[in-house]
Amino acid sequence: MLAIKKILSGSLCALSLCALVACGGGGGGSTTTSTTTVTPLVSYATPANFATAITRTFTPSATLTSTSTVTNRARYMISDAATASTSSNYTSIGSTYNATTGYAVTSGKLTSASTYNDYLTKTIQLVAVVDGINTYYRLDSHLHPNNSIDVDPVDSKLKFRNNFGKAATTYGFVTFSYDANAHRLKAQNRYTYSYDSTTYAATYTLASTYTGKYVSYSGGVYSLASTGTDLYLYSTPLNLGIPTFMDPMTTSFATEAAAPFINKVSTTAAYEAQIATGVNSTYSNQVSATGANATTKANAAARLALIKTAVEGNSGSLRYAPALYAAFRDALLANTLVSDAISDGTPGQNLVPYVYFTNEMDSSGVYHPFMVVVNYGNQASPNGLKDVPSPPCSGTCGTSVTRFSNLEKYITMIPMRNYGQVSDVTDNAKLTTNLWSDVSGKVGSTSTVLEKNAYTYADVADNGLLIDGSVMFPAFNNTLVPSHLRGELSASGCHVGQGGGGPHCHADGYQSGQGLGLYNDNDYSGNTHPPVIGFGYDGIALFAQYRSTTDSAMLGYGTLDSLGGHNHDAIGYHYHAHTVVDYQPDGLSTAYKSTMHVLMKGAYIGKIDTIPYFRSRTVNSLNTNKYMGGTVSP
Repeated sequence: MLAIKKILSGSLCALSLCALVACGGGGGGSTTTSTTTVTPLVSYATPANFATAITRTFTPSATLTSTSTVTNRARYMISDAATASTSSNYTSIGSTYNATTGYAVTSGKLTSASTYNDYLTKTIQLVAVVDGINTYYRLDSHLHPNNSIDVDPVDSKLKFRNNFGKAATTYGFVTFSYDANAHRLKAQNRYTYSYDSTTYAATYTLASTYTGKYVSYSGGVYSLASTGTDLYLYSTPLNLGIPTFMDPMTTSFATEAAAPFINKVSTTAAYEAQIATGVNSTYSNQVSATGANATTKANAAARLALIKTAVEGNSGSLRYAPALYAAFRDALLANTLVSDAISDGTPGQNLVPYVYFTNEMDSSGVYHPFMVVVNYGNQASPNGLKDVPSPPCSGTCGTSVTRFSNLEKYITMIPMRNYGQVSDVTDNAKLTTNLWSDVSGKVGSTSTVLEKNAYTYADVADNGLLIDGSVMFPAFNNTLVPSHLRGELSASGCHVGQGGGGPHCHADGYQSGQGLGLYNDNDYSGNTHPPVIGFGYDGIALFAQYRSTTDSAMLGYGTLDSLGGHNHDAIGYHYHAHTVVDYQPDGLSTAYKSTMHVLMKGAYIGKIDTIPYFRSRTVNSLNTNKYMGGTVSP
């Protein structure tokens, strides 16, 4: 592999604009900061959030066909009809969440107008549970993966109940066998679920063993009865498993137990109130309400205009037009939790309660504007962590692996001032703790020492924020190889690290033709440029990938530099998610050659050395970091 150390120099600006803007910043060679304002020739599109995406119509590419084969961890739809039709009933999870009683097990139909949500609510994952010499199956909801089918001991009705997070009462699940000839789901055992209130370690206790009890369906109600209903399994038409590009080595599935989840937020209401009261009076009208809100939107727009005027009058400039920050803010705040997939999350809650803009002056009289994001660090959709082949800690740091996520308490600061760009990634001298130095540049246990480059000279932890409130990590892991080669990522390109917390994303989960990712094909429609999907902590915006040939008419198509970025049409230098075809890591054989799906490679092109608190951005107390907009204690 050729070492990627130097950022390509030279102009990447559209020729028609080179007479209007300073093009030297396009390839990263120039460090000059211009205060010239040019209106970008692009509108800033943002992808639909998950709650919106699932309302789109979904039409399967093939007719649903029943199957008699049960595969562990595969996803099915369960119907009372041997042949799929618009009159068939499918087992479904109810739409109403109740912390005490769980979700109802109900039924629904699929028509030509059915949405992604209609299919998701009817998609059930069968997970093997070994009982001595027998293997039975737990039935988990895909949309709400904390929930498995349980039975109410009082009335024998089936319910989806929480078995993997904080639950209001003692729940449990039933295991089943499936007789493909008799078309019966037979109940075998019931386990009760409890957890330690301090360590959150889970316990599953065998509570009941059933004889002659089957799933019965009548009048939209499912229950256990001595006479069962004919039920048929259909493989879900949605592509929901780990794609090959996230696990090209076909990693064996880890058998270690899931590590206990953790808890950082006592209640979201108390935490959000603490933030709102901690923001000083200059910025407090931007946090007078959580989530999307017309009043805070107007107040944020007014503050952005004031910041732009102040910074430009202070011999500086914003890196991007205010419209980009406003679009990103609005998209962040619109994210609410759809999936019951977080151990301590509540469906419907805000995932990003606040976004506000600050502009404080340093001791030298220089303004430092920031977009401040209060985020819980989780995606709105099913996180897929229970499907990851080899999560962190597998076989290396104990007897458990990380498969659960919890709400984080992030206050993320995105610098808005244009601090310029580096010519060499190592020019960011304050990045003294980085992946390369962490392991002395060595690949795993080999003696090969890599260059300090776009992949290796990167933060050892998160390096950016995605538009759903999740955080990004570099493409490489802490052994200086691409994370996806270890089979440690979900379908979204994310996982939870060794210490627990919210998922962080090493790779881009975009799949052509799919509609349930961070961004999807529909999000390009009618736009002249791919949508914005994130920001690096260096203040550089991240946009979705250019799809090969499909987006050839879009602005800037085909001009990415070695860091995966460019400058065109007066937008300002920005990153793009992209693919790196047939990448072979240094120090590894050709067996490890694969295509990487990159969000950010890792290194920062934006200059970070003069950004206040950059290396201490985890100092997230409003009374110790004035650039967050708090009332700083003396």
